[in-house]
Amino acid sequence: MQLGKINLNLLSALYYLLQEQSVTRAAEKMHLSQSAMSKHLAKLREVFGDPLLVRVQGQLQATPKGVELKAQVAPLLDSVENLLHQQAFEPSLCQRTFTIATSDYVSEHLLPKVLGGIYQQAPQLNIELCNWDHTTNRLLHSGEVDLGMTLPPRDSTELHATTLGTDHLVCLMHQQHPYLSIAQPSMSDYCRYPHAIITTGADKNSHIDRHLSQQGLQRQIQFRASSYPATVQILSETRFILTLPAKIAKQLLKQRPLAMVALPFEVSPFDYSLIWHHRNHHDPAHTWFRQQIHQAMT
Repeated sequence: MQLGKINLNLLSALYYLLQEQSVTRAAEKMHLSQSAMSKHLAKLREVFGDPLLVRVQGQLQATPKGVELKAQVAPLLDSVENLLHQQAFEPSLCQRTFTIATSDYVSEHLLPKVLGGIYQQAPQLNIELCNWDHTTNRLLHSGEVDLGMTLPPRDSTELHATTLGTDHLVCLMHQQHPYLSIAQPSMSDYCRYPHAIITTGADKNSHIDRHLSQQGLQRQIQFRASSYPATVQILSETRFILTLPAKIAKQLLKQRPLAMVALPFEVSPFDYSLIWHHRNHHDPAHTWFRQQIHQAMT
């Protein structure tokens, strides 16, 4: 027998013909016409070089070859079924390593509780955290990063995203900052004082600077850092202004006696998302992992 002469439809027909020992009933099982099943039987006889089913006293019975094949074809079809339809993912057995790119704020304040619940279900799972920066989109495409937690992707058909929440930008500064004495601060007042920015995470700074540029204004950025703790320390010692998401600002206020105020101009709220590459979209382990994060954070 040559493998090229048989396919899954013929193997299924072989199973039902030998199981039912009736062309009519086998056809019903496969939702085929009787003539179509008869053609399958003729083809199977040709492939195996054996009648497979013979008529004895008005009824079809399997030949010795048919009996032999009947014992083999069922587990073969089960194996094919398992190959095409993977069994349900079992978290407790998963030993995968997932790399998540996000801000230090998310790593410090949000993910620990989320990951604690995940580790209870998947104790053998390995998780690596890294900072989100301008290279992370490339790392998602290359497979070096599995998930990103940041602003939704732009202009990429290969990245998927699901919204985790919404936030808006505010200002954080020293409690004695002279900006706070201004009754109704303007955009010019906002630009008059030096600024600090966070260089990791999604690029929210360019959005602010584009907005200012449209008004012919530019802020003076004198301090750049990759983490919030260092920046908060600087705010306590200087007259810098830090523009950041409100949810992060509220957490930082618990650590330092700083002042949080609204921006002196309107900026639209923004979504932050869980992002992954299309190659992982249907992967059972990856699907389970991101579902756990989404459920815990929304």
